[in-house]
This record gives sequence, structure tokens and C-alpha cells, in this order.
Amino acid sequence: MRYLMTMCATVGILASACAQEPPAQVLVTDHGAQTSVAGPGAPAHIVGLQRTMHTVSMDTGVKDYGLRYVIAHDDKRPGVAIPGEGYIGMPQPADCNWYGGGFFDLQLNGQTIGTTPLHSLVGRGGGNRGYVDFTFDTPLSVIRIRFVTLAGNDALYCQALLEPKAEIASVRVAVRCYPSAFVNNSDRHVLTPVRKVAQGEHAELDPSKEWWLLYYDRLFDAGQVSPSRTGVGPCSVLWPGAQADKVSFTVGGYGIDTTMDLKPQSRDFRFVFFDYSGTKNAVATAALRQRAEGLLRELTALSFADPSTANWPLAQKQQQVAALLATMPDEQEAATRYQKWAAELAEQLKLVHPGAVGAVMAEAAAGEIIRQWEQGLPELRLRALLKEI
Repeated sequence: MRYLMTMCATVGILASACAQEPPAQVLVTDHGAQTSVAGPGAPAHIVGLQRTMHTVSMDTGVKDYGLRYVIAHDDKRPGVAIPGEGYIGMPQPADCNWYGGGFFDLQLNGQTIGTTPLHSLVGRGGGNRGYVDFTFDTPLSVIRIRFVTLAGNDALYCQALLEPKAEIASVRVAVRCYPSAFVNNSDRHVLTPVRKVAQGEHAELDPSKEWWLLYYDRLFDAGQVSPSRTGVGPCSVLWPGAQADKVSFTVGGYGIDTTMDLKPQSRDFRFVFFDYSGTKNAVATAALRQRAEGLLRELTALSFADPSTANWPLAQKQQQVAALLATMPDEQEAATRYQKWAAELAEQLKLVHPGAVGAVMAEAAAGEIIRQWEQGLPELRLRALLKEI
């Protein structure tokens, strides 16, 4: 009887353990860079040029956001990146909402940072978070534009962090969307916390009262089918009102560009983006109104730091590699490569502290080395396994 009770208790414990769900995580996928010649459908100034697209996606379990770097190159203009319609796009969940061809543009002293070639694009997951970093090293400033997602969350958090090298007199962010569909026969509207702005109208916002925007189309609501298009649903953006001096837009019949003139003395600018693909206008409106105050508090308090990079266990990783290489004494090239990466990582990780001078570039460099390190491990393990056969 005692044995039976013990067995039952053991089975119960095992069943309980099996029933527990694994910790929620964000699936981060680097789809790699793809280069091709820009064809006739591209903006006229880049047709015939080599164009590179590099997409990294973050699947939170409830929403899959894709971030894309897209730029053209001209051999006659070395060292210059040529944006087509932009350089940071969001092709997922819907290419039309926050535009996949370029939805986010940062301008310093009246000049876009997009003409400076990207220093690095790195995506990674850590704990219940996903990160995608676009890092630029421009003559005026080092800039990291970081997008963060949380497991089980449908929001896309964004931070533009500056490390200036010269005086910054003006900072502007311009965002672009084509709400619900790429259509001209539309009825676009933009909702603020206090008013609706109809197609054809211009609005300048009161930053103290208007700190989020919902972009939607009344004709092409989610699921609305026409002979050429099906509506996917609206999109929105939220930001701390205190970071902006002026926000304005005109509700176009096709695309909508919103410009935000931000306080140039600040160095940390924050936003939350939503793509409500598959959600009706009324449902998205109610959800945003209900969540807005909490989202603002969350965004203001959110730490954008990535402890998975700063705390990357270099010593432990070195031991793993050393154990593999010990079985392959002839793999000198791999041994040299990992020794070089380890030395570089040790130096970069010393500098990865929020607010420290050089932290942005150090973290970008460390993240790129970690990416290469991890990508090389499967092949190294396979070679070690084949040696044992």
C-alpha cells in the first residue's frame, strides 16, 4: 500500500512537472542579406543599382514582427548608402502598415542618417525578450535604433539612442504607413486621444494631450475585400509626449507621413509601434484607448539594456570550444578564429555598460562576434562528431 501511494505521488509530481509550460521566449530569426539589381518597380533613382535587403524577425507567440534594412549601392559613390523609399522597413506582419520599404527615418541637423552605411544589424533573443539593433556611426553621432519585443506581447518597443560627436541642433523622426492596404480609393483617418483627422486634413498635435496615433481606413477595414485588395487592419504609434516639440501629419489618400521634431538636448527617444493585422478598426481603437496610459508608463520605465550580451558567459563558451577542438588538433584555423574572437569579446564586453562612452559601438561589435561564434558552433560540433566515427 505504501509502495502504491509512493508511486502515485511520484506519478503526480511528474504529471505536474510535465504540465508546466516552458518559459515563454521570443523566436528571433535572421533571414540574412539578399542582394539583387533594383528593377523598374523600384524608385527611379535606384533602378539598375545593386540593392541589399536584410530582414530579422521576432515572433512573440502572438505577433511576428519583421525589421528590414534596405539600401542601394552605386560603385561610383563608394561609402554612401542610397535609400530608396527609406532604409528601415517593417515587412511583417503587414508590408503596407508600417511600410516594409521604409517606415522609420531618423534625421540629425536636417540630414537623414540613412545615407551612412549601416555599421551592423544584429538580432538576438534573451530571456523573454527579442532584440533587433540597427547601429550607425555617422559624422554627427553614433546611433543605435533598438527594437524590443516581449514574449506573449503584441507591442514593438523602439529606442533611438544617441552618442553625439558634435553639436546636435535638431532631431526629427519621420514614420510612414499605408493603413490597411496599398490603395488609392481609400478613406484614411487618423485618431488621436482627443480627435479624429480625416483624409486630406493636416494636423499639428498638442504634445501634452496627443501622444498616440491610430491610422486606419474606413473602407478597407480588416477583412474587407475588393477586386484588387483585402484590408488587413490598422496600425498605431505611441510616444512620451514630453520628448517632442512638434508632431504633424497630413492624412494622405495613399500613404501617411508623420514627422516628430524631438528635443535635441535629449539622447534617448522612445516609441511603441503596433500592427493590428487581422483586427477590426473598432477593436483596435478600444484596445489602444484602454491600454494607452499603461503603455506610456511601461515605455517610460522600460530598460532597453540587453543583459544577454553584457553577461554573455565568455569563459564557459571558451571551455565548450576548447573541448571540441581538443578532439581535432588539426583544426588550427578554427582554433585561431575562436581565439581571436575571444580576445576581441573580452575587450568589448568591458565597455558594455549603459551610459558609458563607447557603449553603443562596443555592444554592437560584441553582438556581431557572438552571432558569428554561435553560427560557427554547429559546424564545429559536426566535425568533432565525424572525427569520432
